[in-house]
Amino acid sequence: MPDWTLPEQFRAFAESAERDGGDTYAAICRGVAGDAVVLALMRESPPAQRRPNLLLAAVHFLLLGGADHPLSAYYDTMSPRQGDSPRPGGHGVAAVFADFCRSHHDALLPLMATRSTQTNEVGRCAGLLPALCHVAAGVEEDQPLSLLDLGASAGLNLLFDDYAYTYRQRTDGSVLHAGRLESDVAIAATVRSDLSGLPGLNVPAVAERVGLDLSPLDPTSEDATRWLEACLWPDNLPRFNRLRAAVAVARTATHPPRLERGDLVEDLARVAGTIDPGGPLVVLHTWVAAYLTVERQRELVQAVRALARSRPVHHLYAESPHEVIGLGAPPSPEPARRSDYVTALVHTGPDGAYPVRLADMHPHGKWIRWWPTPGAPTGRRAGPGPGPRPR
Repeated sequence: MPDWTLPEQFRAFAESAERDGGDTYAAICRGVAGDAVVLALMRESPPAQRRPNLLLAAVHFLLLGGADHPLSAYYDTMSPRQGDSPRPGGHGVAAVFADFCRSHHDALLPLMATRSTQTNEVGRCAGLLPALCHVAAGVEEDQPLSLLDLGASAGLNLLFDDYAYTYRQRTDGSVLHAGRLESDVAIAATVRSDLSGLPGLNVPAVAERVGLDLSPLDPTSEDATRWLEACLWPDNLPRFNRLRAAVAVARTATHPPRLERGDLVEDLARVAGTIDPGGPLVVLHTWVAAYLTVERQRELVQAVRALARSRPVHHLYAESPHEVIGLGAPPSPEPARRSDYVTALVHTGPDGAYPVRLADMHPHGKWIRWWPTPGAPTGRRAGPGPGPRPR
């Protein structure tokens, strides 16, 4: 996307948003793709920040912070301020959005210059849970895993074992529950493969939880959590409310992640060196490498391999295949349908020279298709894991 023109970026984002039910952002992006004022605002921001989703997040952030403008009537996330008044239709929202950009130009510029999109999408844990169970099943003597999340944002995905999971078979509607069943964070995914093909879903033990991010967000900070909320789409209230529930979990967690500031390539070895080397380390990331150049993606792979020279290291990621060519993700066993916006769930173990594509999944975890892995234990074992922990 960095080589596309700004109008092309807006049109492409509109198509992907619409494909995922984001009608408000689809209408906005199509409507402003040729708007001179909006495009000029984008060009005033640093080149690396010129992405439609960053401008959308900056506008949403100001609205959530109380900016008074007719645009708020189009955003479901602003409904508490709108009372019971009906939301206007999508027609005309692009013009209202462009007017907001004109009237709030000076407030948007510093956000565009200093912030980055940091979508801490806990729905992706629908793929991370079985993937981590897969990793744990191959670890000797049931050693606990240490997790290092790159681009961790507020570290919410590192608390995956505090969430409740429901996996529903698409064909017959059968259901499998896992995780902390009483959790307020409920993650549901449709399984497009056979439920019995999933790994056993007993939550693995975790020794350490560490996040590495250029600008880590403190989940106890109101400003930081408002930015997390702003990075979500305004017409998906269930996703918005789930994020708020995950933030509440993080604020009361007895095992909060340790968040480190740094570059995910340059500082990887330094941060990994702070984690007890006595057990297996899982270096994971979700929808982060897409923001790196292809060369930088290759450097990330080499940096992870370098760690594996001194300890058992598993590389686990969920990324958009066409945006992470440098990671070398294996092709999907089944060509994706055009309507699917596929994320590849890939694992490279300490003894494997080649990555394995564990699954294809929706970018936000709505569905998952788990691929058979030779020699991997499978089964419908599931449960709440190690039991409730006091908070």
